[in-house]
Amino acid sequence: MTDDRSAAGDLTDQRVPGRVAVGTVTRIGAVRQEPFVRRTSLAVAAWGCAALTVAEVAVSAVVGGMSLLARMIVVTVVVTAAAYVLRRSTPAPDEVDVHHLWVRDANGAEHACRVRGSIKQGIPLEGTGVEVYGRVDRSGSVLVRELITDGGETWRPRLPLSQRISRGAEVLTVALWAGAALLVAWSLVFSR
Repeated sequence: MTDDRSAAGDLTDQRVPGRVAVGTVTRIGAVRQEPFVRRTSLAVAAWGCAALTVAEVAVSAVVGGMSLLARMIVVTVVVTAAAYVLRRSTPAPDEVDVHHLWVRDANGAEHACRVRGSIKQGIPLEGTGVEVYGRVDRSGSVLVRELITDGGETWRPRLPLSQRISRGAEVLTVALWAGAALLVAWSLVFSR
């Protein structure tokens, strides 16, 4: 390694999973409020598992007769009721603060970054060297999961509690329907 290369340049040459940029904070934008966005992939997974469960229940009448069909209908009704109660009891998620900042890397490219949620330490000041971990979204900006400063401080944003609860409820709904699909499939295989 030569002495004329900067430490930031050395870091950008290394491929680290999840790291999007290494550079210096050049600008900090205004804080905006954004609404909670439900994950489409979780909704598709829940609906897919529910459809699979219903299809398996329809087949259960042919494979195991009316007694198996009745048991599988009870399973489907219980899971539907549990998913409904879970959805209704989950608090409505609040809007979240989104901090905008721009990071210029050693190559001169500027990365627009969005930090969703609150950070205890606040946003790094302009001129601070950072490593940005996260993912690039559809708009081309980086959705920040973690910032690490040159001093070694780690800054992780946290979503409001209502949004974390809502996200957990979405995952639990998928798990309920996946469990129902597996239970019905297991009952179909071992019905005799």
